Amino acid sequence: MFTFTVNHHPFNPSVPVPYVIAIVELEEQPGLRFTTDLVDCDIDQVHIGMPVEVTFERAGEAWVPLFRPVQ
Repeated sequence: MFTFTVNHHPFNPSVPVPYVIAIVELEEQPGLRFTTDLVDCDIDQVHIGMPVEVTFERAGEAWVPLFRPVQ
């Protein structure tokens, strides 16, 4: 993970806070970065450089890429 922030402001009432907004740089393509949510993790354990992997969440008829700590 390249960098992150923890959001505590409830912009959308259906999304519980706090949650992590991260910028993830792909190991396979340095310089290619995604802004994404970091899921399935303890916020206190999040750190820059943490290895993450992609997971997908259904959003209507589309699938949204999210990232989580490497399992």
